[in-house]
Amino acid sequence: MDPVIRDAVRRRQLLMFGYKGVVRVVEPHLYGRLSDGREALSAWMRPGWSRTSPEGGWRLFHADALERVQGLPELFGGPRPDFNPEDPHFAEVYCRVEPVGES
Repeated sequence: MDPVIRDAVRRRQLLMFGYKGVVRVVEPHLYGRLSDGREALSAWMRPGWSRTSPEGGWRLFHADALERVQGLPELFGGPRPDFNPEDPHFAEVYCRVEPVGES
């Protein structure tokens, strides 16, 4: 389990990392283990960080492919309205972003 990812989810802190050779900036929402046993991060990618969908959107990142993971100083307000805290892709949830006022 990566403590940088875990802390960013808990604090609602933006993350920046390399993924398959491309830098990404995301709002981390859920971190855990998929049904195939791999660790993964469900996150909302910020607008402007993808050529294929420049407006941003949901992505699933395999943790073993993340490079140079770092928390950024900027925080985000809380879960996106379409966030599914019970994402069926995950067999085990290590942490998930909580609504403002909860922790």
